[in-house]
Amino acid sequence: MPEPTALQRRILDYIAGSVEDRGFPPTLREIGAHCGISSTGSVSYHLQALESLGLLTRQERSSRAALPVESPYRLPIVGRVGAGSSVIAEEDVEGVLAVGKDVAHGAQYLLRVRGESMTGAGIMEGDLVQVRRQAEARDGELVVALVENDGLVKRLKRRASGWQLESAHPDYPPIAAGFQVIGKVVGLLRKY
Repeated sequence: MPEPTALQRRILDYIAGSVEDRGFPPTLREIGAHCGISSTGSVSYHLQALESLGLLTRQERSSRAALPVESPYRLPIVGRVGAGSSVIAEEDVEGVLAVGKDVAHGAQYLLRVRGESMTGAGIMEGDLVQVRRQAEARDGELVVALVENDGLVKRLKRRASGWQLESAHPDYPPIAAGFQVIGKVVGLLRKY
């Protein structure tokens, strides 16, 4: 099967990015302006080529008719995060997972769980937690926090003595100091 040209891949990426960022695809003129194509006829030609390759679907009689076949919500799987003890290796992207908008939940990346400290919260070894980058969270929310360069999935709790990270397993004591929240867990993906 033939591959898309570099220009066609750029068009497809722009359409996917537009759907992800704005919630709808760009017009022919917007695609042309972004990709340096002056003729809407030329844009249409490349869209037809992408459609024939099975990478794009188009609806007739709509100015915003081009949609990528693959989901534009592509979440990188970043290293591994500990639910006991492990280091987040942000430069270590294991892969990318395409999910639907209703599954993305505003996540910016996925982290793979290692350990058993959150089994009581239904988070098991090998699960992918969906994480939105943020430095703060509310009482009771699941977070990803750095503790001495270890990335941990824990529940953030407010106590009389201040904030602490709590496990959902009796063998793991709470962490009361020396942590930094780096993200909020907004979902979970599990393979059976």
